[in-house]
Parts: sequence; C-alpha cells; structure tokens
Amino acid sequence: MELERRTFAVRGRTVTHSFLRFPGVVVILAEDGAGRVLFVRQYRAALDRRILELPAGRLEPGEEPEAGARRELEEETGFAPETLRPLLSFWPAPGYSTERIWAFLADELRPTATHFDAGEDIELVPLTRQGWHAAMASGELADGKSLLTLLAWEGGWRRSVPPLP
Repeated sequence: MELERRTFAVRGRTVTHSFLRFPGVVVILAEDGAGRVLFVRQYRAALDRRILELPAGRLEPGEEPEAGARRELEEETGFAPETLRPLLSFWPAPGYSTERIWAFLADELRPTATHFDAGEDIELVPLTRQGWHAAMASGELADGKSLLTLLAWEGGWRRSVPPLP
C-alpha cells in the first residue's frame, strides 16, 4: 500500500488528489455442506478488537483473484473448495483508495489445513443462516465486505453471475 498523488485539470483549474494505491482483496462465502457458512473471528488492529467476518485477504502481487480466493480460504479455514464461482466485485472506497474487492462463492469443501500468516489470530466460526442473521442484527457482524457479499448472495446474484472484469 502506498500513497499516490495525482494532478489533473478540472474545469480549467489544476487540482491534486491523494489516494492509497492498494492491492486487490478477495472475500469468500463458503458453504460447508451442512447448511452453514464459514466465518472467521480475528483480531483487527485498526479496531483493536476481534471481529466476525467472511474469510478474506489481500492478493499477492500478480495473483489472479480466483487463485487468491482459493489460497485465502484454505489459509484461514483449513478447507479447499472444489467449486469456486465469482459473485461480484466492487470498490469499497473509490474516493481515497484503488482497492477492489472480488467476492466468490465456494462449495464442495474438502478439509486440508490452516496456514495462518504471522500475527494472525483466527477462529473458525461456522454459522447457519439464522446465526449470521442474528449476528448482523446484533451488530456482531458489521464488516462491510462480508455484509455486501452476504446480501448479494441472499438477493439471488448467485443465479446469474456476470464475469468479473
């Protein structure tokens, strides 16, 4: 992540905007075959607390989103998907960051092993639809990328998914 400044003309005036150049991120909605979605609870230093969220992580330099989604799901949950389908992609904060998030649906999971990054403190939390609805309602589940992914999935986007640009 790096700070970039860009100068350009707007209505005859020169202006400079600063923004963060940020690598892409993947988020994965994984169904475990028993009617549960896999969530993780992990410490987030920016908030100084553990939060509930879908498995997610940054893309490595040059890594394709699908490959990153497979890697992150296995690293954080200890499961690898047989099937991985794109759901949507979005820019969470285009006013100050180039970050783009790609959301995927994963199923037909097979157990493998977790591979936490240094400093990660992650707990696997499988939840039924009723469980994650309750977590949303209580505010325990308040992570933007997770909420948008879950709402898009529930809204039926999974039935007609356009290719990711």
